Amino acid sequence: MKKEILAGAVLLLPLVAGAADIKPLAIKPGLWEMTTTKHVQLPAELLSKMAPDRKAQMETPTVARACLTPELLSRALNVGADERQSCQRKLVSSSASRQEVDVECTSQNGKVAGRMVFEATSPESGKGTMQMTREGGMGLMKINVSVSAKYLGKDCGDVKPR
Repeated sequence: MKKEILAGAVLLLPLVAGAADIKPLAIKPGLWEMTTTKHVQLPAELLSKMAPDRKAQMETPTVARACLTPELLSRALNVGADERQSCQRKLVSSSASRQEVDVECTSQNGKVAGRMVFEATSPESGKGTMQMTREGGMGLMKINVSVSAKYLGKDCGDVKPR
């Protein structure tokens, strides 16, 4: 469960899955650092069985790096490429400063659906949110993610584009 939530959150910024009516975000290509904070609302039964350290771990901010190429920036937001899920994406709106994408994914653990929004606050910074709900064997789960992104430079080093 944690890996799927983290994959969705950390991969909020990498951009793939193109469409004809997308206006690229006005941010610099290169190496970006994203700080992701998530809040997961679990069914009471599941929450009562979870160890306190596991609960805290689910809401601990994570930091990841992404290499954004001009090609990736010309495509719509994506929740990430997880082979265990089949995802459908629908571009809601696209401008140089903001993209909104509706997402619905299915996996053996249930269905996750919601909306991602990313705003380019400057050519070197941005912020994003993702509100998702998950239905499945564990009951209804709500996932809220916040991402702050900052540009680190043109050289991606050993970080590969995704």
